[in-house]
Amino acid sequence: MVTSAARLGFENLLENGTVVASSENADFPVENAFDWLTSDFFKPATSGTINIDLTLTGADSADYFAFYGQDLYAHGGTIKLQYWDGAAYQDCFAALTPTDNTPQFISFASQTSTKWRVVITCTSVFSIAVIAFGAQLALEYGMYLGWTPPKFGRNTQLINSQSDGGAFLGRSIISRGVSSTLVVQYASDVWMRANWLNFVRHAEQKPFFFVPNITGYPQDCVFAYSDAAIPPPSQTHFGHMGASVPILGMVE
Repeated sequence: MVTSAARLGFENLLENGTVVASSENADFPVENAFDWLTSDFFKPATSGTINIDLTLTGADSADYFAFYGQDLYAHGGTIKLQYWDGAAYQDCFAALTPTDNTPQFISFASQTSTKWRVVITCTSVFSIAVIAFGAQLALEYGMYLGWTPPKFGRNTQLINSQSDGGAFLGRSIISRGVSSTLVVQYASDVWMRANWLNFVRHAEQKPFFFVPNITGYPQDCVFAYSDAAIPPPSQTHFGHMGASVPILGMVE
């Protein structure tokens, strides 16, 4: 039984169907929004309300929506996800108005459909790097003592400048995001066999969204990626397994 509030978002239905944007700058195509890269962006050709429509060959479910790398917050823009109920598009949640560029992860009641729509409204031409939605993965148990929440794991390089006598002359600060660990403990054999390899296959190639406590601190979302080869899990207790995955990521 899942009792924790730790969530992973890595399934992205946008990768599984036909995606069309109602407006698109040819130099910043809609595909940039779901390639999991923060170095490229989707931009429409005009401002206003822009729809990103997904059509699947078969119905699939989603109960999370996440995004990162956007400038909607600078223009008062809004974003939401809709699903087709057979007669009309319905909101999965009320439209969000980002106030900064922190990664956002929204959990909602699961819906199943063959057609989905991301609706973005902005008075200026916006850009967005990553949009993902699908079925979230809940860990059976959350993080334990000795673990560093990603927002506190500042991965900062300091380069000091000193005189011949050792006097402090200033320093350069290079921010490299954050570092932390995704800790999976006491996971049942059933849960591991159903979920772990799917996650590993994704995380070996692409980033993912990680929220350590969706109920207590939903704003503590990190856009994460593995720091090295993902260590295999081990049998830590009879009928239960554990794994510890070093991660790097961005929280702003």
